[in-house]
Amino acid sequence: MTNRQWIYAKPIEGKLATDNFKMRQTPVPTIRQGQTLVRNKVISLDPANRTYFKYQGYRPKLHVGEAMHGFGVGEVVETRDYRFKVGDIVHGDMEWADYSIINSYDRAEFFYKCTPGYSEEDLVGALGIPGLTALFGLEKLGPLRAGQTVVVAGATGACGTILGQLAKIAGCRVIGFGGGIEKCRWLVDELGFDDAVDYKGEDVAADLASKCPDGVDFFSDATGGIVTTATLPVMNKNAPWYHFGEITTYDDPANNRGILTGNGLTPELETLCDRQNLKPRFLLVFDYYCERIRAEKTLASYMKEGRLKAPKTVLEGLENLPSALVDGTFGSNRIGKLSVRIS
Repeated sequence: MTNRQWIYAKPIEGKLATDNFKMRQTPVPTIRQGQTLVRNKVISLDPANRTYFKYQGYRPKLHVGEAMHGFGVGEVVETRDYRFKVGDIVHGDMEWADYSIINSYDRAEFFYKCTPGYSEEDLVGALGIPGLTALFGLEKLGPLRAGQTVVVAGATGACGTILGQLAKIAGCRVIGFGGGIEKCRWLVDELGFDDAVDYKGEDVAADLASKCPDGVDFFSDATGGIVTTATLPVMNKNAPWYHFGEITTYDDPANNRGILTGNGLTPELETLCDRQNLKPRFLLVFDYYCERIRAEKTLASYMKEGRLKAPKTVLEGLENLPSALVDGTFGSNRIGKLSVRIS
C-alpha cells in the first residue's frame, strides 16, 4: 500500500502557485506506541494555510521538503493510543495525504474524536474551526444587542457566512462585504443579510457609509486592506473590532504591510482610531477550545432549527488540493466552507 502525499517542493517567489507543491508516494506509515493511523476523508482549505510557509503561528512554519498540512477529518484504521479505537472519526492537523499520523503528545485542541451524527464537511466547517471562530468572537467581544449594526468582512467565506447569520439570530442589522454583485446579492437573498457592499466597487467607503447611517457597532475583520480602511471611519466610539486574520497580506512575502503590524493605516486613520478608541482584538480560536463541545452544540441546534445555514463548496480528489488552495481561498467565486474530499 502506498501513501500519496503533497510536499512543499520549492520556495514561493511572488504569489503561491501550484508548482510550489509536488506529490510523492511513500509507504503507508507504520505506527508506534502512542500513535494512531488515520485515513484522511476531508481536508479543509483555509486562507490561514497560506501563512504556514511564512512564519510560525499556531503551528510550526513549513519548510521546503516537508509535507503540507491542513485541518481535516479522517477515520482511524489502526491505533496504539487509548483515546481512540478503529472506526472513530477524528479531527486533526492532517497531512495533505491519503493517511496521517496522530501522536499521543500532539495538541489536544487540534486532535480529538468527532461528535457522531454530523457530516464530515460540517465537522471542518460550521461545526469546526470556522464556526467556532465566529461564535467565540461574538461571545468574547460582545455580547451583541438587538438593533446594533454589524459589519462582516469576508462575508461569503467559511467564517463570515456563519458570523453574519449568528448576528442576525441576535437581532442585529448585518452588512456583509462580498466580491462582486452576485456574491452581494447572494448574501442578502440566501443568507438573510440586511445589505451588502461590493469591495470591488468604485467607492467602497461611500457605499458602506450610506448603508450605516447610525454607524457600526461591531466589525468582524478577516481581510484588512480596503475593507478595513472603509469601515473604520464609520465605526462608533468603543465599537469592538474583531480581527482574526488579514488575507490581503498573505501573499506578501515580508508580511509587513498589514493593519495588525501597525503600518497598514494612514496617519489620519491612526488618529481616528485613537480618538474613537478602536483597537483590533485578535482572537485565536484554540484559546477557547475548552468550550468547544458547548459551542458545537449551540451551532448544531441552530442548524437543526433551520436558523443557521452552512454553505460549502466540496471538491473531489487529493490531486486537487494545491489548485484548491491557490485558486479557492483568495477572492474566488467559491462560497462558504471550501474543502476537498479525499476518500
